[in-house]
Amino acid sequence: MNEGGGWARKTLGTLLVLGAFSAGAEELLPLPDPDLSRLEPGVREKLHNAREALLVTIGDADQDSQKQGRLYGHTGKVFHAHNAYAVAEVCYRNAAVLEPDEIRWPYTLGFLYQDTGRFEEAKSRYREVLQIDPGHLFAMLRLAQTHLELGELGEASELYEQVVEQPDLAAVAHAGLARISVAQGDYEKAVVHYEKALELRPDASRLYVPLGQVYRRLGKMEQARENLERAGDAKLRVFDPILDDVGSLAVSSAMFLTAGAQALKAERFDKAVQAFRGAIAVNPENRRAHLNLGVVLAELGELDEAEASVREALRLSPDYYFAYFNLGTIYEKRGLLAEAVGFYEKALEGNPDEIKINYRLAGLLMRTNEYAAAAERYRAVVEQAPALVQARHLEALAYIALGDTATARRLLEESLEIVPQEAKLMSPLARILATTASEPEDTERALVLAKQLIETRNSLNDGETLAMALAANNRFEEAVLLQEKVIEVAREQGAEQILAHLEHNLQRYRAGHRSDRPWPVADPVLESEP
Repeated sequence: MNEGGGWARKTLGTLLVLGAFSAGAEELLPLPDPDLSRLEPGVREKLHNAREALLVTIGDADQDSQKQGRLYGHTGKVFHAHNAYAVAEVCYRNAAVLEPDEIRWPYTLGFLYQDTGRFEEAKSRYREVLQIDPGHLFAMLRLAQTHLELGELGEASELYEQVVEQPDLAAVAHAGLARISVAQGDYEKAVVHYEKALELRPDASRLYVPLGQVYRRLGKMEQARENLERAGDAKLRVFDPILDDVGSLAVSSAMFLTAGAQALKAERFDKAVQAFRGAIAVNPENRRAHLNLGVVLAELGELDEAEASVREALRLSPDYYFAYFNLGTIYEKRGLLAEAVGFYEKALEGNPDEIKINYRLAGLLMRTNEYAAAAERYRAVVEQAPALVQARHLEALAYIALGDTATARRLLEESLEIVPQEAKLMSPLARILATTASEPEDTERALVLAKQLIETRNSLNDGETLAMALAANNRFEEAVLLQEKVIEVAREQGAEQILAHLEHNLQRYRAGHRSDRPWPVADPVLESEP
């Protein structure tokens, strides 16, 4: 159900005290007039309109009881969908009075009671349904669930057994029988039922939690661990032809935001835009909805609309630091890099330790050749996320770009102690050692690192690094042969931008000198790409 259950129980629950319900009662209960002022504008409007439409219809003397009953029932579902249980209860009860032979109303009323923990009352409603239709499978299932909640295991088990062979209900019935088996201490039987439920509904990943717990009780710790690791948030749901439209009637900005986030993750940008605009329609003051809409519009290249949406989020919440971050990304897309830097710095005022903002700002500073400032931002990232290899790699490259190879070497050495055998760290360290170190143990280490890179990645850059390390160890003939092969591959790959650099080093190796350029002069951070 939707958010807002607290106000519904507290406010609407005090509007009237309902007496015992009799299906044969002739008088209709008065419709409450709840205080909707605390709800989101879109929700408030929907509930108000639903109540007004009902009042108009029941005030028309020419309307027959069946039409009035159906409208009461529909209105009850609208309020039920928004957790306005007291109004929904009145509507369902009046619908049952007006249509005494219609099983939908005692059934839906039973679910409302079940939904709110009033299990004894729920049992009575489901039994009414079964008096009208003794073979109603969903009523059997719901009645079994209420018996189980009340600890009436025998009654629950008997009902679950009656529906367990039904394809649409089998998984839910097995899950219920598993709970009964756990309550009875029969853990082996519980495992059988949980595994059968998951076999039928492998998407119900939340079931792996109780299954793992049962294995743990059996002392089977490996199976327990495996199942708990597979656990997710997906519940075991069943399509209920009477109740499923209750959820579809719900409206809230949170619901739209969730749908938009899912669509964005799936790169369904058109659906995401629709969802976030829906959230804004429900609640125009929801800052997240405006911000997220701006994010999607920016992805679609609609930068002016994106900026307007993000600035609306800032108007609603001037200290919304993440909105400044998104303005930075928009201005970066426009190529207005100085303005983008300003927005990122403004975003950091609100949260100076935010990894995502520091990382994005550092990358932009690298692009604008502000290497000292970039190194500072990468250091902020590393302090918050020590295992983030890419930040460590880029921090060292910033110092390399500044010509401070000593600091770069120290940072790379420290990082390799934390993340050993990481190629992104080994490669620049090998080049620094091969081109600047004077001690034999350092040049030998450069060769060891370069050979490890060839064994693990064997890229064009790794081949060049190995040639540097060979030359640093006075193995010039091998360096020449390898560098010639590297140049050949670079031409085949169309890497024209580094050919001059490669030729420069080749000439040095032929002359018996090691490389004096660890990276091309025009691009000292050549390996900075993620």
